[in-house]
Amino acid sequence: MLFRTIRFALQRMLRSYIGLFLLTVVPLCLISVLGMVSGHVAGEEGQSISSMTWLSVSFMISFQLFGGAYTMSYMKEDFFTARKWRMYSLPYRAHVHASSLLIASMLFNVLQGLFIVLFTQWVYGVNWGNIGWVLLVILAVSLLSQLVCMILVLTVRNFKIAERLSEVYGIGSMVFAGMIFPIPTTGFFDFMSTYGNPVSLGQNAIFGMITGEEIDKMFLSIGLLFAASLVLALVATFVGRRKLG
Repeated sequence: MLFRTIRFALQRMLRSYIGLFLLTVVPLCLISVLGMVSGHVAGEEGQSISSMTWLSVSFMISFQLFGGAYTMSYMKEDFFTARKWRMYSLPYRAHVHASSLLIASMLFNVLQGLFIVLFTQWVYGVNWGNIGWVLLVILAVSLLSQLVCMILVLTVRNFKIAERLSEVYGIGSMVFAGMIFPIPTTGFFDFMSTYGNPVSLGQNAIFGMITGEEIDKMFLSIGLLFAASLVLALVATFVGRRKLG
């Protein structure tokens, strides 16, 4: 039953043309435009990474943070509208349906991320290193973001506020990663820009594989992503069972 509901949710997402545009076409446009106008972007700690590689990795990871909009939208439509009785009349528990939405949204975002990876590799020659490792990093970031959005939609009564908070999560992570403007060089901001947000953790994991340097940092970063997801999964399970029954 879970697999059938995941397939159905994926079919619904494929019909969301605005979502496809915002999460696939927009990042590719940003990468293309900024890649053409930028010359060279230095990586952290003196590493030299091409501007197109830095932009591709950074924007691909960043837009994974907004993929939770699928989960939020379908959760609202299925459980928090006047038509929610349809979900509770189905021959399986509500939390199973919620889980299928989360898993489908995660898989859909991983595929969108993979498309960006392959496109930039073939068109711009971006060196992504081990594609299997990149997929694992995308999966980790996507899972974390889906769980954040799932918890928001389950705990915040006003859906608009939940949406704004999810945007704060995404844009705030990009700010701490230094993608929007330079951040101060203090102990707090140094930590936040290295391990304190999912964008930087994803960058650490992928750049480490590409350069073959700072392997400990690479494994620590992906470990933190999965550890945070485990904690949030427990929270989402607890909240979901109380909220959805």
